[in-house]
Amino acid sequence: MLGVLAAAIVGGSKSGIPGAGILAVALFAQIFPAKESTGALLPLLLVGDVLAVGMMHRHANWPHLLRLFPWTAGGILVGVGVLAAVNNHQLRLIIGGLIVGMTLYQAAIRLWRAPRLTARGGAFAASLGVSAGITTMVANAAGPFTTLYMLAMGMGKLEFVGTLSWFYLVFNLFKVPFATYLGLISLESLRINLILAPAVVAGAYLGRWLLHRIPQRWFEDAVLLLAFLGGLDLLF
Repeated sequence: MLGVLAAAIVGGSKSGIPGAGILAVALFAQIFPAKESTGALLPLLLVGDVLAVGMMHRHANWPHLLRLFPWTAGGILVGVGVLAAVNNHQLRLIIGGLIVGMTLYQAAIRLWRAPRLTARGGAFAASLGVSAGITTMVANAAGPFTTLYMLAMGMGKLEFVGTLSWFYLVFNLFKVPFATYLGLISLESLRINLILAPAVVAGAYLGRWLLHRIPQRWFEDAVLLLAFLGGLDLLF
């Protein structure tokens, strides 16, 4: 049941409900050992990415994407080294720490009114790109960094979602061979993914429906709180 809920949240996070994906990370880390949870979640994220690109592919801002690509790829390679060097207990603590840190970071961004940011230099893209690469490889939790970057670029709503959809599709595909090499994706995990994939699709359409019926701010606040509590549970 937690897996179905997490898969539905993945779909909802891809259909225009930012911040929800980090709760899916926390739920998967409750179901699977820490390392296996990152690999088990990755194919479901790809299902959501394909849906998002199908809905929003015309709105991507490729110049901004291309600025991030080399830095994020480098960050992913660093993340591969981290995953290879730690055990399940250590990774559980890392994921828990990242989730707690990312939720607090994202909450601070919301309070700080990040849409007013105007930093657009090369160092800004490099730092956020590398950070996003490391956190997406280690814990599938790059959302706060990519959100901050896209907001700082002053994108409109459709351009924001369309650009992020391509970003995640490209880099989640890039992560697959590394996750497979590290043994994080297996035939057993793929069997579970096939069972849960319909929940991702349902979540994507449910997310769209919810957006028009409840205040998005309330939903995002609840998601951040639940993710924060999930991260604390992993730590303690």
